[in-house]
Amino acid sequence: MRWAWVVVVGALAASAGAARAQDGRPDARLEFTSTAYGFLVGVNKGQGKLIFKERQYLFSVSSVKFGTLGFTRVDAEGQVYRLRELADFPGRYYAAEGAFTLGQGGGGAVLRNEKGVTLYLQNLHKGVELTLGGASFDIGFTQSAASSPPVPAASTGTR
Repeated sequence: MRWAWVVVVGALAASAGAARAQDGRPDARLEFTSTAYGFLVGVNKGQGKLIFKERQYLFSVSSVKFGTLGFTRVDAEGQVYRLRELADFPGRYYAAEGAFTLGQGGGGAVLRNEKGVTLYLQNLHKGVELTLGGASFDIGFTQSAASSPPVPAASTGTR
């Protein structure tokens, strides 16, 4: 029971921080696609791109979820706040979540890493899944920053 209070307090704190972060303009934006599956403990693997300072950086995402059952494909896009240096983006992000998907569903998520970088995601789930628990997401770049192409001028605005 004590663990449930930790999840609730963590979710409320993350929501309050995200509301303050969203008062300003996002530092970057991102999008990714992943596949999640699990029985009590779930895993999620995928890839995406970060657009930061008019350059595109490819990254991989993997996660472990506790209290999940099912299989889904996730398409997400979002804004990145408190990203001052590119090196602050990769790392482990934490979230408390609850979700139910039957066929197709959507929602939002707020994740934060140990460097204070906050991701505010809007996502679309397709499949069947029930999740009641916490998750940690590991994000890492899949290419060097030197090889990242510039983003075309028409694509630099946030959505």
